[in-house]
Amino acid sequence: MDVTTGDRWALNRSTYTPGQHRGHYESFYQRANHPDRPLAFGLRYTIFAPHGHPDDAIGAVKLREMIEEMARIRRNHAVLLTRISLSGMDVGEHCLELRILRRVAEAAVAQNIGWVISNSDVDYVAQLRKNSRVPIFIVTQGQFEIGRLQGKQLASLLPEGGSALYLAGPSMSSVSTQRFEGMESARPRNVQLTLLRSKWSESSAQQSVDAWLRLATSRAEKYSLVVGQTHELAIGARKAFQTVSDLDQQKRWLDLPFLGIGVANQVKPLVESHVLTAAVITSVTMEIALRLLTRALDSQSLPPERTVVETSSFPELEKLAPNR
Repeated sequence: MDVTTGDRWALNRSTYTPGQHRGHYESFYQRANHPDRPLAFGLRYTIFAPHGHPDDAIGAVKLREMIEEMARIRRNHAVLLTRISLSGMDVGEHCLELRILRRVAEAAVAQNIGWVISNSDVDYVAQLRKNSRVPIFIVTQGQFEIGRLQGKQLASLLPEGGSALYLAGPSMSSVSTQRFEGMESARPRNVQLTLLRSKWSESSAQQSVDAWLRLATSRAEKYSLVVGQTHELAIGARKAFQTVSDLDQQKRWLDLPFLGIGVANQVKPLVESHVLTAAVITSVTMEIALRLLTRALDSQSLPPERTVVETSSFPELEKLAPNR
């Protein structure tokens, strides 16, 4: 069979859709072979999602480390771009990055193989760069900065103070922790937060808010605003409020300003259609990482150790009208 590049992408990718309700199991394997020697490097992940319970989906990543000599691949140095995406599932990011990928990075750099971290922060890149001339760098969204900008949006909308319902991701997630720390650095002291935890999905946020609304103290008149660490979490909260049986309470909840975070094509339409009052807009990191990598290879220069993608408020902070 004559397999084109498009065919390869269609055949060599995961078929799982995060949040799907139908049951799913797959074991997916990615491997890079040395062109001349019997050497290879492989990553394998397994996904299991029980039927009807998308938030209980789990994933596991296994590494097959077989790196020895890869210095003669196509160029004087090879570039290994590792991208692992298990959106919506918690596979233990600290264990994955610090225990496994650090060892792989050290082995790769020892063989003059470049190492690029996309949309994450790790503490070993500076050490790897000390005695190497291959591209080794990080491109990240800057989670603290994102949270801080959302805190400024909160301050603009509630200049006289108030209370906000804050939907956050899992407590073990570094993204959630850094966004919360950024929010706290900019949050006015006269604005109080009620923190609810959720997995990184719309349906999980809806379930968290549904459970919280059963408390007698969960009344809309106590709150001035709803904040989500992602736009999915904010939308999940809205969906929970839409099911409130007390129509007066339902209207009060839905009339509150909602804040979210996401890339432009996700969140701008939500703001323009008044689903969200405002959003923090960030950018995907892979495109920028590839651009920096290409420039480094062409010019034989090293990119900065850490690049933070642009973050902005939509609408601009000065255009946010206080909530009355």
